[in-house]
Amino acid sequence: MTLVLSTSGDTWQEWLQAGQALHRLLLTAANQWVFACLNTQPLEDTATRARVNDCPLGLGSPQMLLQLGLSRTAHATARRPVADLIES
Repeated sequence: MTLVLSTSGDTWQEWLQAGQALHRLLLTAANQWVFACLNTQPLEDTATRARVNDCPLGLGSPQMLLQLGLSRTAHATARRPVADLIES
């Protein structure tokens, strides 16, 4: 699934709000074993950004493209024992 994170405008305040929304979205997604691939590079191209912005849904200013996918096979990351990290 591909999503567009957008804001109503393109000011630094809205960039901050988009970042906060992205943070909440990624935490919620990870809690459900949904993983994300983040893309901003396509939006740096003026023509591509205008094309995404002209979507009939009226998305506003696109800030981030995300691809989301569910994983049921990911294993927990191996962790070092706490004793290896803390000196007594």
